[in-house]
Amino acid sequence: MKPTILLLLLTSNICIGQNKKGAISDISNKYQLIRELISTNALRQLHTDYTCEETSEEGALTFYYNGNELKHIIHTHTQGHVKYRDEFYIWNDELFFQYAIHNISYIDIERNKSKKRQKVDVTLTLEERFYFKDRKVIKCQFKDFENRSNRKNITTNYVRNKNIGCDQAVKAIEKFEILLQYQESNIEDACNLPKSITNIEPQDIIFSKSGVH
Repeated sequence: MKPTILLLLLTSNICIGQNKKGAISDISNKYQLIRELISTNALRQLHTDYTCEETSEEGALTFYYNGNELKHIIHTHTQGHVKYRDEFYIWNDELFFQYAIHNISYIDIERNKSKKRQKVDVTLTLEERFYFKDRKVIKCQFKDFENRSNRKNITTNYVRNKNIGCDQAVKAIEKFEILLQYQESNIEDACNLPKSITNIEPQDIIFSKSGVH
């Protein structure tokens, strides 16, 4: 490859990297500002609780507005031992960050120091993060970790994110667009609302963690 062409490619890659870094920094700044507005109760809220009639499922949908401008959406949903939480962050009517968390509680069996089998309460946490700029996804991350009742708890801040492919970003956008429709209307089909982690089946991780086959 000729030196001139190689230099152009390197320059182009550097520019792309710098643009992406700048976009991520901008997303972080907007996210922090919205979080601050929420923590100080500066945003108007539109909140709806719902319960599914035929099951034990229940959830809540909350929209946050700065004046008439939508800034944030939270959708939570509980079904038995599974809890979902989707968060969407909006700027100038565009989604710029989506965060999903999925907690699954179950009981595992393991041997203690005395080699006796004992029951252990386990909470498995799955998280997704999608970063958007100009309606295009620019970064996607995933993490999973677990807390056990016989060990010291860990929090998400101590678990490294893994960069992943962005195929599932389309699902995040679809969830966002569906939830937008419920800003000024009653939720008649709440049990069908989209929820949380899109790219993995919870039971698959439970089986892999517990050794169940």
